[in-house]
Amino acid sequence: MSEYKGCRFPEGLFYDTEYHVWVKLEGEEASVGATDPAQAYAGEIIYIKVKDVGTRLERGSIAATVESAKYMGPMRSPLTGTITKVNEDVRSSPSLINQDPYASWVFKIKPEKLNEELSRLQDAKSASQKYKAIIDEWGVQCR
Repeated sequence: MSEYKGCRFPEGLFYDTEYHVWVKLEGEEASVGATDPAQAYAGEIIYIKVKDVGTRLERGSIAATVESAKYMGPMRSPLTGTITKVNEDVRSSPSLINQDPYASWVFKIKPEKLNEELSRLQDAKSASQKYKAIIDEWGVQCR
């Protein structure tokens, strides 16, 4: 696992450093959640509204809206596809994302252009290198 200023980047995930989300491939689906630096930047997440199961998303389109005391904004989809599942635990207790962002996936998607879009994502080592500048710019400390 890579780490910088307490922000973790577990191996086995893909990271979208533009949209600040992680992707875990699981058979025909992919789980998506907020990165550790994103949750630290947002602060305690108090509300999340996720698009409904069956909603088709393009890469970059809004999959959810996240709200905290100091941030309100979109969570964008790193992949094109259809939402297959929404994490009800996270929906009812959004601060789970702050407690463990990599166990607290927000939605699952069935990707349509995985081979094409996977090249836009990074592994843990590459993402942690890219995030060093972002973490410093944001002034966040994850743990």
